[in-house]
Amino acid sequence: MTLPVRSCTLAVAAFLVPTVALAQNWSNHGGNAARNGQSNVAGPKSIAPAWSRPGSVVIAWAPFIADGALFTVRETGFPQSGGAANDTIVSYDLADGATRWSTTLAYNGNPSQQWIAWIAGVNGGRVYCSRSQNFAPQPITALDANSGAFLWSSQATQEAFAYDGAVFAPNGDLIVGDFFSLTRIRASDGATVWSVPRACPVSGNCGAALSATGVFVDEPVPGGQVLTKFDPATGAVLYRSTLMAGFTDQNTPFVWNDLVFFSRTQNFTSVDFLFAFQDTGTSLVPLWNTPVRWTTSHEHGVGPDGSIYTFNPSEEFVRLDPFTGIELANAGVLAPLGSPNLSPKTAVDALGRVYVSNGWANTPVTNGRLWAFSADLTQNLFTLNFSRPNNGGPALGGNGTLVMADLNGVQAWREPFTTYCTAGTSSAGCVATMSATGVPDANAGSGFTLRASNVEGQRQGLVFYGLSGRAAFAWGTTSSFLCVKSPLQRTFPQSSGGAAGACNGQLATDWNQFSATYPGALGAPFSGGEVVQAQAWFRDPPNAKTTSLSDALEFVVQP
Repeated sequence: MTLPVRSCTLAVAAFLVPTVALAQNWSNHGGNAARNGQSNVAGPKSIAPAWSRPGSVVIAWAPFIADGALFTVRETGFPQSGGAANDTIVSYDLADGATRWSTTLAYNGNPSQQWIAWIAGVNGGRVYCSRSQNFAPQPITALDANSGAFLWSSQATQEAFAYDGAVFAPNGDLIVGDFFSLTRIRASDGATVWSVPRACPVSGNCGAALSATGVFVDEPVPGGQVLTKFDPATGAVLYRSTLMAGFTDQNTPFVWNDLVFFSRTQNFTSVDFLFAFQDTGTSLVPLWNTPVRWTTSHEHGVGPDGSIYTFNPSEEFVRLDPFTGIELANAGVLAPLGSPNLSPKTAVDALGRVYVSNGWANTPVTNGRLWAFSADLTQNLFTLNFSRPNNGGPALGGNGTLVMADLNGVQAWREPFTTYCTAGTSSAGCVATMSATGVPDANAGSGFTLRASNVEGQRQGLVFYGLSGRAAFAWGTTSSFLCVKSPLQRTFPQSSGGAAGACNGQLATDWNQFSATYPGALGAPFSGGEVVQAQAWFRDPPNAKTTSLSDALEFVVQP
C-alpha cells in the first residue's frame, strides 16, 4: 500500500489572517506581573498526566514556565558549611519532561552568607536566581534559559528569598522587593535602574505586584499597615492607601485592572481581612474589606471576570465579587488544609477553571492537595495528592500544561486534546466539527480516533495533520479556515457516508494506527510529547473553493 504523501494542494494566503499568539508563560510567583494567578491558556479539566519526573528532595520549590520549558530548584539537602550546596536549578522540556540542563549556582561554603538557591523568575530568555535571604545580601544572577550558562550578576545586592520573588516590567527589567528595599534591575546587564528603601512587616513575602502604572508593596505604619504605590520608572513613592489594622502579615498584594487587593492577616480574627482598593491615578480609594482565613505566602487567583478566589474564616473556598467583596460562590471546606498554617497557591485558566494547592509543608507528609474547580465552584473537577508541595505550584502555561512539584518529583498534566479555530459552513449548511476518542499513544498501534462529524453526506474527504502549530488562514472566499500550519500530512481519502445533502456524514481515522503503519509519515515515529494539530477536508462542489474544512483539534502525544 502506498503511503499518502504530504499535501501540497492546501494552498494558503498566509498574509490574510495572522496565526494565534504564542503560548502562555508562568514567569514569576502568581504567574504574571500582577501576581493574580491568571493564565491565558485552558488547563486540564480532567486528570490527564503528561509526564512525571521522580526525584526525592527535602523541600519543593516553585516551578516556572517560559518558551516551552520548565524551570525549578530541586534541593536534596541544606547548604553545608564548608561543603556542598545540595541544590540544583533544573530545566525540563515542558512537552515531555526531558531534562534540558541542570546547574548549581555558585556557593562559597558559608551558609550564613549564601543560602538555598531560589529562582526569582524567568523572562526574556533569562533565568534569574540568587542565594540571598534576609540579612544575607547577595546579587541576582542571570542564567541563559536555553543552556543554563552564566550571563551576569547584578550590580546591586538584595535580601529577598524564594517566597518574595520578582516581577517583570514590560521591557523585562526585574523589580525585587525585600525586607528593606525595592530595586529595579536592568535585564540586559544587571545594572541598577533604581533602589529605594521600603519596610516590610515580616521578613519574607515582601515581594511586589505590578500594574500598568505602579509597583505595590505593603508596609507597616503606626497602628497597622498600608499599601504603597511606587513609580516603576523612578522608584519614587506616589501615594499610599488608608490604614489597615494589624501589625504583621506574610502575603503579597495582587492586581486586576485598576483594583489592588491585599490579604492583611496575622491569625487574629478581629483584623484578618481581605482589602480592595481602586487606584484612581492619584490615590488608592478603599472599596471594601471582608473577613478571610489567615494565610501566609498566599498567591491568590483572579478569574477572567475579576472574581477573587480565597478562603473565608470557616476555611471554605469562595469566589468574591471584585467590586463589592460579596460572596458569589462557595465550594465548602477544603480538607486537609494547613494546621494551623495555610499557604495556598492558585492558578486560573482562560476558561475560569481554578487550580488551588494548600501549600502543605507539615506532618503527615502526604496531606498536600491540589483541587481543580469550575469557575462557579459547583464542580470539583479533580483532586490530586502530594507530599509536602510547599511552594511547588501550581504553574499553568505552555499549551495548557499544569505543573506541580513536591518532595517526590515534578509532574505535569494537560488535556490530551482540545478543539480550536472556526469550522466552515458548507453549501448544504453543514458545520463539520472535530472530536477524538482514546489516547494518542506513541507506542500503541491503535486506539485514538480522530473524527469529523456533521460532514455533508456522500462526500469524499480526509483528515490531515501538522506539527508546526495552530493557524487561522482564510480558505479563499469561503467561510472555512485552514487551522493547521504546513507542512501537512494527509491520511487516507474516504467517503463520508450518510445521505447526500444531509449533514449526517463523518470522516474518521485511527491516528495511532496510521502513524504506526507508516513510519515515514510526518513526525513518525513519535516518542511522546509532540503537539499535533488535525483538521478534516471534504469535497463541496458548489462552494467557491469546491471544498470545505472542519474546525481543528490539537493533541499531545503520550509517551
